[in-house]
Amino acid sequence: MKGYNIIFTFYSTHLALEFERELKSSEINVKITPVPRQISSSCGLSGKINAQDLEKVKAVCSDNEIEYEDIYQFNGKNFKKTSE
Repeated sequence: MKGYNIIFTFYSTHLALEFERELKSSEINVKITPVPRQISSSCGLSGKINAQDLEKVKAVCSDNEIEYEDIYQFNGKNFKKTSE
């Protein structure tokens, strides 16, 4: 996952898949993966993006009314929540 250092978490699988679809249609690189255990023990999907795409991704989410739960920045195994 080199380069993908921002993680979006979602309230549902449906939202994660919608996130992936909209980002791909906007030609933004995204990878859908299970939510890392360090963030949450619940089942679910997360979306990983490159840090330089963060503002574009937030705009796509806003424009398409895609709700996300939280945004995390990570480096190796350390996660830092960047949203409230």
